[in-house]
Amino acid sequence: PGEVVLPGTPAITLGQLDKLTITVFVQEDRYGQINLGDRVVVNVDSFPGKVFTADVIRIADQAEYTPRNVQTAEGRSATVFAVELSVENPSGQLKPGMPADVKFSGE
Repeated sequence: PGEVVLPGTPAITLGQLDKLTITVFVQEDRYGQINLGDRVVVNVDSFPGKVFTADVIRIADQAEYTPRNVQTAEGRSATVFAVELSVENPSGQLKPGMPADVKFSGE
């Protein structure tokens, strides 16, 4: 009571939390080892020891960051590609904004 929402200002944000997406950035040297549909392991600090699984649903076809000079292997390692993951969250334990560690197969 007594609060006013200005025009064009969001009053509420709704989200469907039973299926979330995670975007991670992988270095160029790992790019060729990741495929659509790959299953990955996700861990979050809030639930130590609990393992969540996610599936790769999108792999960027363009680098997110390319340094100006990429003549050395060290410089090329700064090039990253976005990989989007879909994680099932039926119990609602995972929340948007939670930091997560993702482990791809072979790591």
